[in-house]
Amino acid sequence: MCKRIFREPKIKCFKPDVEIDHLKLESIEITMDEFESIRLKDYLKIKQQKAAEIMEISQPTLHRILISAREKVANALVEGKILNIKGGDYMTAEKRYKCRKCQFEWHSPQKEYKKCPDCESQDIYTIDYEEEVQKIMGQKGSGRGRGMGGGPPRECKCHKCGYETPKTQSVPCRNDKCPECGTPLCGAD
Repeated sequence: MCKRIFREPKIKCFKPDVEIDHLKLESIEITMDEFESIRLKDYLKIKQQKAAEIMEISQPTLHRILISAREKVANALVEGKILNIKGGDYMTAEKRYKCRKCQFEWHSPQKEYKKCPDCESQDIYTIDYEEEVQKIMGQKGSGRGRGMGGGPPRECKCHKCGYETPKTQSVPCRNDKCPECGTPLCGAD
């Protein structure tokens, strides 16, 4: 499962200040997603549920990642080991796109897009990670329930002719086409 991180850290290695040449220091590896969990929860003081939303993972998954990360950092500090930050299953928040028409969202580290790869609409935009974090931080309560700016839509709607139908659970609206005009449907409340 790919976890979302803001960006790779500029400094990826920490090591004890040891001047003994014959001493070979052991190394501990902390993954990028473990680093991001510590950055969000411990450094930025974001509540665990909101940090999980930012990383686009479940709260229990974030909790497991955070425990692993804290154990590794503690081990490196107490035992005097080198701490390397690398690897893991992640994607950076940079170069993320979203289609206004079908709500499809994708990530591209190299390629520039002019249209949506799902519905071919040219009405696409890049997602600003910092704005997203601020939006999530500004939500009331915890979780992504209805009325808090999160969760799945209740209706699928055709933005061309206005046709609406109840959303089928676990099926993206864009997978269905409007029976009246053939346009892919979009999520609506």
